[in-house]
Amino acid sequence: MCLNPGDILRDRYRIIYELGEGGFARTYTAKDLVSPENPLCVVKEIRPHQSTDPRALERAKQLFEREAKTLKILSQHPRIPAFIEHFQENGLFYIVQEYIDGHSLQKEFIPNHRWTKEQVTELLRDILEILKFVHENNVIHRDITPSNLIRRNSDENIVLIDFGAVKEIGTVEITASGRTKTTTIGTPGYSAPEQLNGQPRLCSDIYSVGLIAIQFLTGVHPGELPQDPRTGENIWNYSLPNQPMLHVNKRLANVLNKMVRYHFNHRYQSVAKVLRDLDAPPLPWKWLLLAIAPIAVAFSIAIDRNNIFPSKTALVFKDGLSGGEEILFTNSSSWLKKKGVDEFAGSNPQQALKNFKQAWQKEYRKDPETLVYMNNAFLDANNIPYYTIAVALPIGSRNPDSPAHLGDRAKEVLRGVAQAQTEVNLGLPASRSELDFPYLGFLQGKAINGKGLKVIIADDANDEEEAKNLANLLVNQPEILAVIGHTNSEMTMAAVDEYDRNNLVSISPGASTEELTYEPRNFFFRTQYASSLIAKDLADYLFAKNQKQATIIYNPSNPFSASFKQEFTKYFGNIKKGKIVRIRDFDLSRKDFNAPRAIKEIEEKGETAIVLVPDAQVTISLNNAFEIVKLNANSLADNFGARNWIVGAWTLMRSETLELASGQPKKSFKKIILSVGWHPLNSPNKAFPQQARSLWGGEVNTRTASAYDAARAIIKALERQPNPSREGMQKTLSSPDFSAEGATGTIQFDSPHNGDRKNPPSDLVHIVECPKEQFGLAFVPVKYPTAAAAGLKCDRSGF
Repeated sequence: MCLNPGDILRDRYRIIYELGEGGFARTYTAKDLVSPENPLCVVKEIRPHQSTDPRALERAKQLFEREAKTLKILSQHPRIPAFIEHFQENGLFYIVQEYIDGHSLQKEFIPNHRWTKEQVTELLRDILEILKFVHENNVIHRDITPSNLIRRNSDENIVLIDFGAVKEIGTVEITASGRTKTTTIGTPGYSAPEQLNGQPRLCSDIYSVGLIAIQFLTGVHPGELPQDPRTGENIWNYSLPNQPMLHVNKRLANVLNKMVRYHFNHRYQSVAKVLRDLDAPPLPWKWLLLAIAPIAVAFSIAIDRNNIFPSKTALVFKDGLSGGEEILFTNSSSWLKKKGVDEFAGSNPQQALKNFKQAWQKEYRKDPETLVYMNNAFLDANNIPYYTIAVALPIGSRNPDSPAHLGDRAKEVLRGVAQAQTEVNLGLPASRSELDFPYLGFLQGKAINGKGLKVIIADDANDEEEAKNLANLLVNQPEILAVIGHTNSEMTMAAVDEYDRNNLVSISPGASTEELTYEPRNFFFRTQYASSLIAKDLADYLFAKNQKQATIIYNPSNPFSASFKQEFTKYFGNIKKGKIVRIRDFDLSRKDFNAPRAIKEIEEKGETAIVLVPDAQVTISLNNAFEIVKLNANSLADNFGARNWIVGAWTLMRSETLELASGQPKKSFKKIILSVGWHPLNSPNKAFPQQARSLWGGEVNTRTASAYDAARAIIKALERQPNPSREGMQKTLSSPDFSAEGATGTIQFDSPHNGDRKNPPSDLVHIVECPKEQFGLAFVPVKYPTAAAAGLKCDRSGF
């Protein structure tokens, strides 16, 4: 709706006039009739994108709540407008903030009029001091322009307004494949190249601030600046017949040039470093040459797209990527590992290798990130040529509903990749001294045609937007020849098209959704089984137990969970002629999910199997699923155990499930059956679980095995090419005669059809008593009725 002067919104805000309109939002000034003295405020009205898909509105609501929470936190800064409230009314979203009495910086710009370097330096500091606080809260503004910088009349300080993420709420759409799509936010002329491609990052804001400074220094609007046609770099310090060249001191010129570099990897990565360089004393010329030499080397490497084997002076990755220069798993950081990271970031791989070795030797439960970094430092320290791949993992999270153990699940995947990488590098001549790879002599080493393997770890933050951003970042690293990831269906669906458009192979070790089967991509493969196979195995088992009726409790907005529900319904209901019963509380992702009511309704329907399918790691559905398991165990119908069978996917094969079962009557867990892609007791590759156990100091699971298989497939594809390339990786993996041996047996892909794995492994597991385990229970394949039958030594003495 369009508000008019005099309208009263929410019985509190009297509209005075419209400030502006753009895209999906209008902004008004208003009087706050409730607050003392009726102060002026700003009301931003956001119109959701018109869509027939209810998921679009739901996603817009989620973004609205998240951004309102963010603005409330940011408003603690004295030069960001105070946050008053947010609400929804008549299908529209509203955010109310403090009105800043002043004028925009745009009004201070006069074409062809130049500010002095002192004025520009002061302006830079003013803006950057606010931006430093914004970035410390992990927020990207996305639309820093002179119009969004207000000089406040009361003190003449600069105030930053109008965060771009709020505008994005009105652009939310749901694509045909069920993924979230938003319109790129930003202002042409000020937005960084990667932001115009829909991939903003923190240093995109630094780019915008740098251009504003250049605009006032030169008197030229950024949109009118010439660009180098070869590099895309802005050219701002030049002379014309009627315009002499600017006389700018080198320090300011160097800072501005680095702020507005075309490629984000070559820009400042933090505001603190910009401020440090802005205030640094001038360097003597000989030290200046030494300082810029490594940058020149790194830049020459970055622009050489054909350079597969860069020297040890390598680019330092940021934005959730690390080859050893940053610790991503921050909850497992020994001081030796930190020293190794510092040395690696400082281009001292020899000392980094020494520190990583010492850290590895002191770790009890071995850390896969340390092993990856040790491998990478070993390659650089010995000047060994190598191929580079990346692994995309959900290490941290912006999603408040993500489970606390998210990083532990990511490590399970990384263990498989690190083990395969180490096997390659152990085959290099320089690794024959056991000092280079301590305590790893039990692994079989085989190099890739005499070359090593470097792994870049990437964090997708368990967030679909971040996964897409990460994919864009990875495809623009020409040395990366393949990606292992992402590890669940949600992140894979968000990123897969970015890889496919840029001809970069991605192999997911965890995505099970059938959407990837029905809508194949040429450059996508997976080593995990698809949901149709899981559904068939579980349905067959239920019928074998004379279970002819089932209810499905799942997450309908999750790609894997939704496709599993569809496949199970089709097989159990249509083919096996079982009955699918619907209950009121079937959506595990709802925060108001009522587990007691769900169990009660199931009991009223008679003997009914519960098919429990939470998503992997994205929402609260896991916690709700655990509540169903707990309540079902307590509803004993007779002396034979819980009333209902529970079957589910491998997402429930967790220690939390065993902990729940341990606190219930012994017979209650006898009716829990889970589908899993691999179990060490049924491993086709008998050596793998033994080697993994020795390497990591404990058992590994299907995530580790599937990731190891993805890495083995990539390694074999590299071996089969005389000059590996991204396109060559796809052709090799999709060849009918391609095969590789992994933890779960022979790896082949159903390509060019859909990239699914041919004859994927699958197994069913149940819970048995095993006193020496943490909760006195263990998962074993169903063919073993007891722990003893499975060969487990379960008494507390270990014998």
